[in-house]
Amino acid sequence: MRSKTATTKKQIASVQSRGNSVNQVTLIGRLVAAPEPRETASGKHVASVRVATNGKSHAEFHDVVLWGQLADFACQYLGKGRLVYIEGRLQSRQWQATDGGTRRTVEIVANRLQALSSRSASEAPAA
Repeated sequence: MRSKTATTKKQIASVQSRGNSVNQVTLIGRLVAAPEPRETASGKHVASVRVATNGKSHAEFHDVVLWGQLADFACQYLGKGRLVYIEGRLQSRQWQATDGGTRRTVEIVANRLQALSSRSASEAPAA
């Protein structure tokens, strides 16, 4: 059995071998609206959600992208106001807007999603 120290040293060595950088985000917040499902041209499921977190003086809003099973889960079980736990990484991208200008956004690409609050009666699927 490995000691906790040996495992920690191995994890630190792994991070150091990647250039001392970490791109990891952890959020606990509420969904601002129901997930927006989409499908790529190749048939992959993707959904976008906005998550609000409370700062000291105001709320912060975060755009989150969910792929595959996470997108399916969110679209089926999550709705506006649900408290969620999200882990992922930051990703920036840019595109050409219709007015010809370049736009840039930073979003979180989730690799873990967990509902922390129970579903309310208004969120229950119609029978």
